[in-house]
Amino acid sequence: MNKVAIVEQSMTLRVGKEPVVIVPLKLWQELRDRLVDREALASKKFLRRIRQGRKAAATGKLIIHC
Repeated sequence: MNKVAIVEQSMTLRVGKEPVVIVPLKLWQELRDRLVDREALASKKFLRRIRQGRKAAATGKLIIHC
């Protein structure tokens, strides 16, 4: 979905002094998922665990049970 489509689907209102943006639920769920992914990838601990897992897999120390 491009930026133009996002802007066309959103609507800005004011509740008191605060602006509020209303977007379709499907769009909000997509945005929320992207934010969660971004937060996870910004986590040093998460990235360290990924590196450790890749290293363990490369050296054959990782055992996966299916």
